[in-house]
Amino acid sequence: MSLFKKFLKPKWQHANPDVRRQALAEMAAEQLTNFIDTEPEAELRKAAVIRIRDEALLESLLGHNHQDVRDAAREHWLTLLLPASANINSITHSATLVRIAGLTRDQQLRLDAIARISDQHERLSIARDHPVAKVRLAAAEGIDQRALLQQLLEFAQAKDKAVYRLCKERLAAAKANQEAIAAREQQITHVLDQAAYLNRVGYGPDFNGRLQVLQRQQQELDDSLTTSQRQALAAELVKAALILEQHDAEEQRLAEQQQRRTEALAAQQQLITELDDALTAAPASADPEQLKQQLLTLDERWRATQAEQKAAADAQRQFENTMQQALALQATLEQVNAKQTELAQWLEKDLPADMRGLQQVIQGGKKWQAQLKWPAHLEQPEWLAALSGKRQLAEAQLANLENQQTARTDALQRQLDTLEQHIDDGHLKDASKLYGQVHQSLRQIDSKAAHAFQNRIKSLAARLNEMRDWQGFVTTPKKEALCESMEALVDADISPDVLADKIQVLQDEWKTLNSSQPDKELWDRFQAAGDKAFEPCRAWFADVARQRETNVELRNQLIDELRHYEAHLDWDNADWKVVQKTLETAREVFRSYSPVDRAAHKDTQERFRDICDAVYSHLKAEYDRNLAAKSALVEDAAALAEADDLVDVVDRVKELQQQWKEIGITPRAPDQKYWRQFRSQCDAVFARLDEQRTERKAELNGRVTEAEVLVNLATELPASALPAADALEQLSQYEQQFAAIELPRSAHQRLRKQLTDVSAQLDDRQTAQSQAAERQRWQGLLDRLQALADHNETLWHEAEQLPAAYPLAAFEQRWQMDQETSVSVDTEAARDLCIRMEVIGGLESPADDQGRRMQLQVQRLAQAMGQSIGHTDERRTLVLEWLETPASASQQQRFIQALKASLD
Repeated sequence: MSLFKKFLKPKWQHANPDVRRQALAEMAAEQLTNFIDTEPEAELRKAAVIRIRDEALLESLLGHNHQDVRDAAREHWLTLLLPASANINSITHSATLVRIAGLTRDQQLRLDAIARISDQHERLSIARDHPVAKVRLAAAEGIDQRALLQQLLEFAQAKDKAVYRLCKERLAAAKANQEAIAAREQQITHVLDQAAYLNRVGYGPDFNGRLQVLQRQQQELDDSLTTSQRQALAAELVKAALILEQHDAEEQRLAEQQQRRTEALAAQQQLITELDDALTAAPASADPEQLKQQLLTLDERWRATQAEQKAAADAQRQFENTMQQALALQATLEQVNAKQTELAQWLEKDLPADMRGLQQVIQGGKKWQAQLKWPAHLEQPEWLAALSGKRQLAEAQLANLENQQTARTDALQRQLDTLEQHIDDGHLKDASKLYGQVHQSLRQIDSKAAHAFQNRIKSLAARLNEMRDWQGFVTTPKKEALCESMEALVDADISPDVLADKIQVLQDEWKTLNSSQPDKELWDRFQAAGDKAFEPCRAWFADVARQRETNVELRNQLIDELRHYEAHLDWDNADWKVVQKTLETAREVFRSYSPVDRAAHKDTQERFRDICDAVYSHLKAEYDRNLAAKSALVEDAAALAEADDLVDVVDRVKELQQQWKEIGITPRAPDQKYWRQFRSQCDAVFARLDEQRTERKAELNGRVTEAEVLVNLATELPASALPAADALEQLSQYEQQFAAIELPRSAHQRLRKQLTDVSAQLDDRQTAQSQAAERQRWQGLLDRLQALADHNETLWHEAEQLPAAYPLAAFEQRWQMDQETSVSVDTEAARDLCIRMEVIGGLESPADDQGRRMQLQVQRLAQAMGQSIGHTDERRTLVLEWLETPASASQQQRFIQALKASLD
């Protein structure tokens, strides 16, 4: 009998799993549950679960003792409720949504399912009775009616802490929000009253501050204002801004008027300064006509400033007095120019040696000073100083002659005795020379004293002429030869210095002969030839003389500058390179100031050497300090060359090298000596360092190779099939490994750049995916609006998710309203919304709406005064208002097209 039982056993109880698998296709739902309870193979149990379609059976399997059965039943039931081809947004049955929320382990799907339940009473029921806590909490999160929240709060107080806490927080937030709304309304009323009061009272000291406070409050309250409130407040603020603008314009006018007055007073002071500068700075050689024009211009400018602001009495008096002085100066300059040649000739004449001539010079100087009146408070010009100097010198010489009258008379007596002795001895040359000195001495005594010597002088002159007649008979042929030689030098092509020497030689030869009166014709001939031959030398000697004087002055000036430099320089903070350069330059410049007279050269050379030694003493002290510092650095480098730890030694050597660079100037020879010693010690350290670098380079090459392997792996990520987020996570791991590797700077920068490029590629990929998702959401917005316009249920359910800022509940509420009562009629509110959206989208409105568009734009500008509202927020506001506004089919299409244009 048992044998028959064996053959009569059902296939689903067969020992062979394949037979049991085949039997599943023929089993009824009740048999499947028995099969699941007895089947030992988990795979076959799961296959049996998938064949069940009855929700009651699937719900019973959720409590099965096998975990794989429970998981398979949950997943299978969820698939039946929400196929892979379906979207949660296509499900409208609340029970199905609740069941999906209870079955899924996907938190987002659970929340999306609960979010699809729009009836808050159904949410209340789920939040109270659903067995899954997360589902209860998700349902509670969609309830915002205070009465329902209060019911749920009382129910969940001792049963569901999370739901209780949520309800408590939302009720508290609702209460606070209600209180905040009331407070905000009170604040809005206060702001409107303050704005009206501000305009009623008008401008005051605190007007601008109160207006700024109101403008800031307008920005803060803008989201809470109604349209009428917003327009009223904007109108008051525009009026206040106009009051402030008018006040500012008046203040600006008064300020400009005061500024012009201030500028006129400043210009008057400036004109007084310019007039005073013109008076004090006018040189003696200034052009009188140019000075006159300058004074006329200043006078015209002065009168021009009087038209704007009358000058003070003191300023007026100062300007007029200075102008009179300047005009007097201008008149003096005109006289100087007119008598310039005459004055120059008078000044160039040498002072006579006799008393009568000196008296004439003194009288002439007084006459000139009386004619050319120069303002006493101005610096004397050169011609006036020369005139005064010549007069004073003449007065001094005259006084000296008067004081020396007796001495000169005695000296003249001695000269006559000596002259008589020379004549007696036959010394014609000495006698002739002394005879000229006698006449010179005779002019230095008064006429009464000179008269006593006239007879003796005439007698000696007669004897001297007799000697000249005899001497001339002997020397005439030699003098004629000298005349011919001198005449040969006229227009000779000889350099001025050589020519002067030749002329001097001939003149010296003539002096050895007699140049007495009987030889006057030859002497005149010789002298005329000499003067003509010497003509090219005269200018050359004058230039040489001036150059010598100039060089002496320049040397003295250079010595004075060096003395001032040495006395006033802060030697403790001196720039020694500049000091050294200054000393070298001074020596070169001093040598360039040549030639000078022998006596002046010796004097200036000694004084220049003394001041140079004084400057060099400071420089030498700096030399000594710096050489000592470099010697110490050489010793330090020698000690470091023997050290073992090259890491610290190299840093120390670099410090020593830097210290060497920072040491000041030193003499070249000892500096080069110390430098060779210092460099040899440093080279020894760096030679040892090169050996270590070779070893370290091999180590670094290994690290670079390791890093390159990581970078190569990273560069393959953009082309891989991994999602962008996963690829970025993998890249982050590579980057962490890369950061742990110590690399040379160049290799690190090169490989780091490759990793950065990979990161940028992955970011671009992720951004592109995000942008694509964002575009889908905006398309979902357009599709839902189009579905509302066309009453297209298929498009409504197939539409993508909305952008984050657009609540689905508002669209579903409009959809439900259209399903119940569908009204298609043109409305003014819909037209305004279309116009406002066309403004955002940059589209032209129909011709009939152009006037209304202008009104709306003005209102929009007034409402936006003092704040910044972007198109994104304004677009969202318009869409949400549109969902609450009846509109015709044409208006709906017009609004959708404008919205689409605003998104492009």
